[in-house]
Amino acid sequence: MAFDLLLKNGLLIDPKHGILRQMDVAVEDGSVAEVAPSIASTAGRKVIDLAGKAVMPGLIDTHVHVSRMLGGYRGFAMLARAGVTTAVDCAGPLDKVLEGFEMGGAGINVAVLNSSQPGHTISGNDPGRDEIARKVARDLDEGAFGIKLMGGHYPMTPEATAGFIAEANRQRCYVAYHAGTTRHGSNFHGFQEAVELAGNNSMHLAHINAYCRGVATGDPIAETLSAVAALEGKGNIISEFHMATVNGTSGRCVGGVPESHVTRTCLRTGGFAQTEAGLRAAFLAGYAHVAAEGPDGSNVLLVGEDGLRYWSERQDESTVGFPVNNRTVAFLCAGARRKDGDFVISALSTDGGGIPRNFLLRFGLLVVEYGLWTLPEFVKQTSWRPSQMLGLPRKGHLGVGADADITVADLTRREAAMTVVGGRIVMSGGAVTGSGGTIICNERGVAALERRGVPYQVGDMSRSLLYAGRS
Repeated sequence: MAFDLLLKNGLLIDPKHGILRQMDVAVEDGSVAEVAPSIASTAGRKVIDLAGKAVMPGLIDTHVHVSRMLGGYRGFAMLARAGVTTAVDCAGPLDKVLEGFEMGGAGINVAVLNSSQPGHTISGNDPGRDEIARKVARDLDEGAFGIKLMGGHYPMTPEATAGFIAEANRQRCYVAYHAGTTRHGSNFHGFQEAVELAGNNSMHLAHINAYCRGVATGDPIAETLSAVAALEGKGNIISEFHMATVNGTSGRCVGGVPESHVTRTCLRTGGFAQTEAGLRAAFLAGYAHVAAEGPDGSNVLLVGEDGLRYWSERQDESTVGFPVNNRTVAFLCAGARRKDGDFVISALSTDGGGIPRNFLLRFGLLVVEYGLWTLPEFVKQTSWRPSQMLGLPRKGHLGVGADADITVADLTRREAAMTVVGGRIVMSGGAVTGSGGTIICNERGVAALERRGVPYQVGDMSRSLLYAGRS
């Protein structure tokens, strides 16, 4: 028997199986077929020598944006180039992600959380129980993995927000929340409110570091320590954090005012008017950034007159950002541990995708170099634990029978050398060769995706950390 793919001589990092040593990995029919200290080269139809490289279960980024709402379809190739094999799009809609598969898919897996946005996907900021139930059911039946509450950007009332969280739990689907309501914004007070609104229901509370900028109290460090303490006692809330300095938000303005409340807050934080004119001034001052297509097809950030010009031409579909995130806060999030030594915050993410900050390897390995994490802990926070969050037991490890989703990394350069999804090489040496993609769906979306001919995998909510508890 000859294996489809044989990866030889790499440093295998697999925390689930306690492996940190040189091993060979054989792949057949999209799955891991054998793992051993030495497998004869003659056993592989395609053999790749990875001496000097690290081999790990494919990176899973639990917070990205690849739809036109934020980031754009170029994010698929950007993720593959960064070594990401599976990603959670935290806005959707599903149709736009599928459109992106056709326009620039890179062969990776994507779970889509459709957003609940007043005036767009729901009637207003205080929808009733029946409308909430219909919205959740419709998203699941169409193939979305779950829902994303965009409260920080597009707030609903606290009652409606709690209603969505409860309904998602009732329908047993994934629910992520960017904290913020009509009562509190995307800040530490919004974080505190989010914990209260969840009650005993489960949810994924997005990018913990984003609520600890000192906006609410003036002290980002104290806010972070308080947030960590609150999360430590809430086993029903899973979470992630990222390490980017510049955030990402909508650049769309309506009636001379930024539509997103996050954009307005960032302008106020920088000392600019919360208006379209204020945003223009922020560009010229070098404070506002816009995600723009770079020369290699990836997005880059533009500032100044170039940024202003690009944003002005594409305002309705633009993603802007501001240097509002605190690196000390990010390191505090990385180092926060429970009494048993496990991490308080479930995973490291990027909030990247089409937003150019796909730094799982680049910054995550810096945390290792700094001494906060070991290499196995880095893989745990970027692959094994995320696979548990999503209820994907065949991902996050490289045991025999696991999905052959593999990231090959150059640890010295802190970058991906190769990305393998389902046994297929979708990126090598920076060149993206994958196309299309696979949707990670709730079981209720299978029929709709089959009718559309969309490749899919099903996340098992009974095994997700949302509903199964920590393991």
